[in-house]
Amino acid sequence: MSLVTYVDLLVIGGGPAGLSSATTFSRLKRTCLLYDSELYRNQGVKYAHLISGFEHSNPYEFKLKMKEDLLKFYNDTFEFRSGKIINLRKLDFNKGFEALDDQNRLINAKKVILATGLKDKLPNIQGVKEQWGKKLIHCIFCHGTETANAPFAFLLTRENASMNPKLVESMLKLWRSLNHTEKYILTHGMDVETEQGRKDAGLEDRYDLLKRLGYKIISTPIMSITETSDGKLMDIKFEDNKHLEVPAMLLFPEGFSANEHATPLLTEDFLEDKLAMFGTIAPPSKEMSITGLPPRMGDDPRTNVKGLFWAGNSGSAFANITISLAQGQNAAVMAGDQIGEEEMNVL
Repeated sequence: MSLVTYVDLLVIGGGPAGLSSATTFSRLKRTCLLYDSELYRNQGVKYAHLISGFEHSNPYEFKLKMKEDLLKFYNDTFEFRSGKIINLRKLDFNKGFEALDDQNRLINAKKVILATGLKDKLPNIQGVKEQWGKKLIHCIFCHGTETANAPFAFLLTRENASMNPKLVESMLKLWRSLNHTEKYILTHGMDVETEQGRKDAGLEDRYDLLKRLGYKIISTPIMSITETSDGKLMDIKFEDNKHLEVPAMLLFPEGFSANEHATPLLTEDFLEDKLAMFGTIAPPSKEMSITGLPPRMGDDPRTNVKGLFWAGNSGSAFANITISLAQGQNAAVMAGDQIGEEEMNVL
């Protein structure tokens, strides 16, 4: 029979949100166990931005520093494990949660924070996966600034028809200040010469304006995306065998889902709710009491399951590293507060 590890808090996920949760909770001198599957949404990204004091830093090195600090300053109460939690259930009679890891070890935790991240759904175009987070980017604030004063392309897909109008608006509101020397809009088979094609591409209301501003629209489907031999450009090959070379291109994911290591855990039975539209953990029902946190503290980190919390992209699809850090702190504060209240009630 497996030995059981008893902890006050189990954190599932070793990204910024999970590490922030563990750091904050460890300040209480309570026991905390963190599992890191080493599956990250920003895998392969070399530089991160909007992290005060760490601008243009490597996100892997940033996470490594957080882990090192945890082990250095809180090793009396904190434990780090590389691996996956493969089963998680709530125990009866408010006895907390029982988890099983991929080494068949049992964990009994009073509270759990799910910092399990998300997975981006990308279009089925050869080479997209390899360039994602490198030359294929999704956000001006995360990676867009570095594309200024050079050619740039915007990729719109039919699967993103509902999002495309917002992407087109962002081209005009945000991206124009980067002064791209050549601006391309690739509609990947949506024929902008037709009313339906312009509508699907989100160009219906802005087509004439974009043409007047010099955007070059290419409707031919994309066959593949590769890097040029010197690694400086992307070579976009179309089905008519024509090519376009640009340093970078915007692509918004066509959808989101739970990360692979979290899929067995995020069931409707366990969460007492379906996942939200972006594959994120749903917010608690309106019937739940107020958080008790100070005003304007941020998102509610609770779920419908008492003692179960979320942090980072698992509950907020658009949270960057800085926001995920704050959400991790928020979840840990509430977890500690719940434990303290339960102990106080039996004094």
